[in-house]
Amino acid sequence: MAGPMKRPALPSWCSLLLGLCSLLWLGMAEAACAYRTFPVAGQERTGIVCSPASSNGPAPVLLVFHGRGGSAADIAAGSRFHLAWPEALVVYLDGLPGIPAPYDPEGRYAGWQLNPGEAGDRDLALTDVVLESLAASYVIDRRHIFAAGHSNGSAFCTVLWATRPQRFAGFAFSAAQAGQRIRTVEPKPVFMGMGVQDTLIPFAWQRLSIPLLAERYGFKPPEAVPGTSLLTGNNGVEAMIAIHAGGHQWPPQQTAQIVEFFKRQLRKSE
Repeated sequence: MAGPMKRPALPSWCSLLLGLCSLLWLGMAEAACAYRTFPVAGQERTGIVCSPASSNGPAPVLLVFHGRGGSAADIAAGSRFHLAWPEALVVYLDGLPGIPAPYDPEGRYAGWQLNPGEAGDRDLALTDVVLESLAASYVIDRRHIFAAGHSNGSAFCTVLWATRPQRFAGFAFSAAQAGQRIRTVEPKPVFMGMGVQDTLIPFAWQRLSIPLLAERYGFKPPEAVPGTSLLTGNNGVEAMIAIHAGGHQWPPQQTAQIVEFFKRQLRKSE
C-alpha cells in the first residue's frame, strides 16, 4: 500500500486465484473471510467478505476501498480491519482499470471513479449491489454502514459521501481528503488521516481539507502537526483528524484509530 500503479489489472480468474492464496497467506480463512463475486451490469466484480467473528445482534458494516494499482487483498493485508473489528462485517473490494489519473494517464491500473457520473457510475453500482447482497445474506445494522478508503479509494469515498449520504453512517479517509466537496456534503462522522511526508498526494494539499471541515462543521481547526484531534461540530457530528509522521503508506496505528472512531458512533446512537 505504498502508492499507486503496482500492477495492471489481471484477468478475473487470476484475480480469484490470487485472492484465494491471499486468504491463506493472511490467515483470513480462520477469520471467516471468503473471496466473492458480485454481478454488476453484466460484469463480475470481486472482493473479500469477512463475516463477523462474534455478534450480539445486527452487525455494523465496513466497506474498504484500496488505492490505485492495489487490490482487495492488498488493503486487507495493510489494514486488517477484520481482525481489529471482529464484530463487524468487513468487505474489501477490488477496483477496475479504465479511469485515467495524472499518475496513470492511460487508466491502466485498478482504481475507482473520481466523480459522480464517471464510467457509467460503475463503482456506485458496485456499492449498491454489495450492500443489497450483504443485506440478503447477513443480519446487518443498516444504521451503521461505514466506508474507508486509501488514496484513490478515499477519492471514491468522497463520491459516496456526495451521492449516498443516506446509506452511510461515517467515512474514513487515508492519504487523500475530500477537499472542496466538504462545502456541500451532508455533515457525517469523518476520520481524516494524512502523513506529513506524503509526496504522492502532498500533505500541503491534504491539510487544506482541515479548515474546510472546520468551517462546515463549526469547530476551531486544530494545528496541522502530527497528533490526533477528536472534534465535535455545532450539530454534534464528530470528526477525528490524525496526522502522522510518515508518507503515503497506511500507518500501523491508523486501523485502530478508525475502528475506535466508528465504534464511538455506535455507542452514541445506543
